[in-house]
Amino acid sequence: MFENLLNNWVTYTKGLSALELYGGALLAIAFIYFFMRLFCGCRAKRVIAYSTEGGKVIVNRSAIVELVNSACAQIEDVSKPRVRIRIRGGIPHFQIRLKLASGGRLRAVESSLQQLLRNALTNNLGIEKLGSIDVVATGFKSVRLVQSVSDDPHPPAE
Repeated sequence: MFENLLNNWVTYTKGLSALELYGGALLAIAFIYFFMRLFCGCRAKRVIAYSTEGGKVIVNRSAIVELVNSACAQIEDVSKPRVRIRIRGGIPHFQIRLKLASGGRLRAVESSLQQLLRNALTNNLGIEKLGSIDVVATGFKSVRLVQSVSDDPHPPAE
């Protein structure tokens, strides 16, 4: 079986010119590289906060996620935040996905959350260069209404 496949491959590649063979190989490598970058190794594990003459100060991703979660906990209309960090040109860009409480105003939440996060990231963690902080509302958290349950579902009419 393997020999048959190998023989078919050899006879197929013999009919190709060098340009077609190397071009196809280069295209396949570029395709694999693109999908690996897209799905595998794009997450930033560390963010360079600032550099000094003695070296670099680096912040772990978990510290940033913890800071974002505590900032979101301060805003009562926000629940279930998820953080995505991308590094472009040495500058971290953040995407915060969250659920908004029903009745919450997205504009107010977005502006207060961005201001709170910018202050926290620069003051607490010392990150000097910040990119965009995108806020994405992924859904709404509904408020549960609790009704008192009585034996008689229909109260007597007066």
